[in-house]
Amino acid sequence: MGGASRSMDGTADGQAKARILLLYSQADQARDLVATLSTVGYEVISCPATALAGRWVEELEPDLTVLAPPADKKRLLESCESVRDATGGPLLVLSERGEELLVARAFAAGIDEYLVLPMGGRELAARIEALLRRSRREGELDATRRVGALTLSSADHSVERAGRTAFLSPIEFRLLSCLASAPGNVLTHQTLMSRVWGAEYVDSRHYLRLYIRYLREKLEDDPTNPQLILSEWGVGYRLEPDCAARREAPAMPMRRVAAAGSA
Repeated sequence: MGGASRSMDGTADGQAKARILLLYSQADQARDLVATLSTVGYEVISCPATALAGRWVEELEPDLTVLAPPADKKRLLESCESVRDATGGPLLVLSERGEELLVARAFAAGIDEYLVLPMGGRELAARIEALLRRSRREGELDATRRVGALTLSSADHSVERAGRTAFLSPIEFRLLSCLASAPGNVLTHQTLMSRVWGAEYVDSRHYLRLYIRYLREKLEDDPTNPQLILSEWGVGYRLEPDCAARREAPAMPMRRVAAAGSA
């Protein structure tokens, strides 16, 4: 996708429509979703969520994939994983199941958004547009950037540190990028939740704790004694990209808390 802006009718500067691939498990539900999204102005292609779904994703190269998976927990999570393996683009799950653990496991499988049905057509369209905007902003960032001793690559969601490379899920990479936008400063729980998951998730801190743990397991020398991603209890988290050098440096005064609009 290019950097052109798109309006709520799915167009870029009044021209190309955003292409949405809908992978469905129920035909009746799919017809309603196609009608809703087509009315808004997106180009919608619908296919059954079968074993061939990954191939369709690769061939059609959608701007966003909407997955309406089977209700069975195991099959739902398998569908999330298989589609994520086929695309690095935004992946939205629509399901009537909203159990906290299931949603958390779906995020862990690499999805970008999880919405619980039923949901009004206008709200669904607005959330899809927000997800597309977020994806376009990320696509406009430099493919590779250095933050202290870290090298972040948005092309493959990898992070290099001290000669070691770790590959992150889309949400893990987005969270690390958010922390890296204000190195050495504390980002509040609310800021991180809003910028990584969306404003509607600001009270769901268990997602944030879970993904901070994932990042530490992949990036820290000792995840039980983190030196890179530090907690400010009751406030938020901060990234210390030069943690090795900082351990030898003189003590510094308390760092300011980065406000939501300044990081």
